[in-house]
Amino acid sequence: MRRLVDVEKSIAVPVSWTAPDETSFVRFSAPLEIDGVTEAGLTLTGGAYLDYPDRNVTFELAVFGAAGVRRVRLIRLDWRSLRGGHSNPRNCPDKWRGQRVPATHLHCFDLNWVESEQRMRRGKLPCAKPLDSKPQSFEELKESVGIHFRIKNIAIVPRPEWVYDLFGGE
Repeated sequence: MRRLVDVEKSIAVPVSWTAPDETSFVRFSAPLEIDGVTEAGLTLTGGAYLDYPDRNVTFELAVFGAAGVRRVRLIRLDWRSLRGGHSNPRNCPDKWRGQRVPATHLHCFDLNWVESEQRMRRGKLPCAKPLDSKPQSFEELKESVGIHFRIKNIAIVPRPEWVYDLFGGE
């Protein structure tokens, strides 16, 4: 699994966001390729709420197991979460154990990989750390995802069609 995170990847197909659901949530899922070959089950997903422009965006790298039955999350970046941050459980490694991290944070592979058991921690990537630099725009967010997820052509992900309120409300 570490190889899937560490190797340089590309998005294999054009990306488009879904139509919004009843909560205005949109998402995309795109297969990834390594050295020009689509890697079975390896996907980049994204999610956002159209009613919350430039906030609460998530990108995640995951791989589906045999027969596509079980999704294993490898890395996630949450940007300007509406929850205001993330609380790490006490079983996280080192200085992040039990710590609260800010609204923009990275659920990196290394914090969630259990080396002795060769598996990811139980749960949905429970351990996170703050980003070294905080993206100030969706374009900067994509650059950060490209770096942390090692995706060369992340720029092809379009901006969600956010609904901006001219009067400043959210």
